[in-house]
Amino acid sequence: MVSILKRALSALSINPTEEIIDAFAIYAEQLQKWTKVHNLTAVTDVEGIAVKHFIDSVLFTIPLRESDRDILDVGSGAGFPGIPMKIVRPQLRLALLEPKGKKAAFLRHIVHKLNLKDCEIIEGRLESFHCPRLFDASVVRALFTAGEFIAKVSPILKPGGLICLGKGRDYQKELINLQGVNVSHFTIPFTDIERVILWTVRDLDDS
Repeated sequence: MVSILKRALSALSINPTEEIIDAFAIYAEQLQKWTKVHNLTAVTDVEGIAVKHFIDSVLFTIPLRESDRDILDVGSGAGFPGIPMKIVRPQLRLALLEPKGKKAAFLRHIVHKLNLKDCEIIEGRLESFHCPRLFDASVVRALFTAGEFIAKVSPILKPGGLICLGKGRDYQKELINLQGVNVSHFTIPFTDIERVILWTVRDLDDS
């Protein structure tokens, strides 16, 4: 796993420091341990975790702008994509929104285990989420259609806030009647695994 992470992170212009690699190693170990009891993920081998969860999540940092510091990860599950983003960009202020109790418990555990600062876990759903602050950006993997997510998350983003969604190959049908949505295609370094991230910004005039 270490070799895969180092090579892939370097290919993404991220310095694979010892601190970063150690954090991912602890994360993978704890994810495997908890999954045996709580079934957090279907991907259980360390190489699969490194590629399909960690590096896949790090791709979400690519569309981020320098000003995007306060990030909301919706339906975070076992911490994807938010925690890998936080590991490689520790300056991010991260909120992990997760409705399922067992997954929220794991998030609290791993945030403590990795000693992540400015990282809060909120147990709840996006539809009923009320936050006293607005976010710079929001990310989500494999939840909601593009139109649904943009509509639901826009009210809790700053005007011009960034919205990023991970999608599969059939994403095109979700773009019908949507304007201003950009499509970025990625291949996870040193694999043939393709990923799509849809991204847009909250309308500056939207109030």
